[in-house]
Amino acid sequence: ELDAADAAAAEGIVAVPGCDIGALRGLLAALPRCAWLHSFSAGVDGIAPVLRETPDTLRASNARGAFTSSLAEYALAAALHFNKQVPRCMANRAAGRWERFTMNVLRGKTMGLLGYGSIARATAKLAAAFGMRIIALRRNVGGEAGEVVPEATYGYDDRAAFFGAADFIVCSLPATGETLHFVGAAAFEAMKESAVFISLGRGDVVDEAALVAALSRGRICGAALDVFEQEPLPAESPLWRCERLLLTAHNADLTSDYFEAGWATFVANAEAAAAGRPLLTPVDKSAGY
Repeated sequence: ELDAADAAAAEGIVAVPGCDIGALRGLLAALPRCAWLHSFSAGVDGIAPVLRETPDTLRASNARGAFTSSLAEYALAAALHFNKQVPRCMANRAAGRWERFTMNVLRGKTMGLLGYGSIARATAKLAAAFGMRIIALRRNVGGEAGEVVPEATYGYDDRAAFFGAADFIVCSLPATGETLHFVGAAAFEAMKESAVFISLGRGDVVDEAALVAALSRGRICGAALDVFEQEPLPAESPLWRCERLLLTAHNADLTSDYFEAGWATFVANAEAAAAGRPLLTPVDKSAGY
């Protein structure tokens, strides 16, 4: 219960993952001095409707960048899972079968980054260390920054060429009206048959029915999913029964230092908000990320 004195003094709100939208609306209405809203998660799609309703005077930030190292590691782990044929190795051990098959390498392969925010830039750095070629697809082409600059950057209109050029596609796009089912049947048709698709951004970006169809008929080599359209993933989802699918329960960023990493980003934004400085990780409320 929020008393009148606290409500009158509060200048900011922290939205934790899974927060109730109705409660958030009510809280905003009850805090006349609130000028800042921070999302403890990087994705703000869950509170995007509320953000769009707020006045221009209310600034918003998120945990962008706090968990990127773990997510980048997940992307490379998934790439190695398929590149080194880990399921085949495990099956051979279980069967007691000594099979000296030809081992693939990541060096020289093309890592395609779908979206080029903090997760993608951290992934590019790790992929480059393996000797991979880096390409990217993003909404606004130009001005790519980071320790590794993509060799080629594609716009949304050139998505078919992007999907066709990559050996591994790592999707970290935010969930917006524009990106809903961005990776669908046409995208999987454009990919190489040897391609691996890795999704660790937002589940709504991927058409799961189209992915199931692509995996079932061998249209692509494999996929790794850490995020889903509905979470927890329903027991009846066909994804549970897909071959060539690495599936994790949205825990690629649930590290032992999750709270500390998120807290550090929150504190940096809180200090900036209190001092009237630009926020460290500002959110474009109209764009939804």
